[in-house]
Amino acid sequence: MFEDARGSHRRWTLIDAGDDGAWAEAKKTAYLVPGTVLARGLTRYIALCLLAGYAWLALGGALLASGAALDDGRALWDAALHAILLGFVFSMVFGHAPVILPAVLRVALPYSAILYAPLALLHVSLALRIAGDLGASASLRAAGGAGNALAIAVFILTAAALALSRSRRVPSKT
Repeated sequence: MFEDARGSHRRWTLIDAGDDGAWAEAKKTAYLVPGTVLARGLTRYIALCLLAGYAWLALGGALLASGAALDDGRALWDAALHAILLGFVFSMVFGHAPVILPAVLRVALPYSAILYAPLALLHVSLALRIAGDLGASASLRAAGGAGNALAIAVFILTAAALALSRSRRVPSKT
């Protein structure tokens, strides 16, 4: 018995096993995501940040590789840059902050599901911004840009509130 990505309990029956892997079947659907997304808590949060970041990196890279971002003007260039510099970079920042901040600042940043709020805001607002770029909608692009700035501010405030809520110093190893 295992728990899938949605938290549903599933049972697999092993059909065949060999040196190169195994075949199993299930009577109900199981939602699987590579690696640690099946975990819970901080591990899942970090994994989702990384996966989302890689998706934005792939989109930005595809736009740049197509040459359209360079040939067709500012809108696709803007979409590619923001997919990489906001989507990828800030997903990595959000995902690594709970591990890096305690090591660098010696302040505990406890995990809380509230960390998903700025992450979701970042991705929804970035999707709006890129839709505005691709659809030549200045209002969507502006709303997405405001949402991007708000997501970063909300993340900083959330991280600060979580750190202050515990107000524990991580002991130094000296």
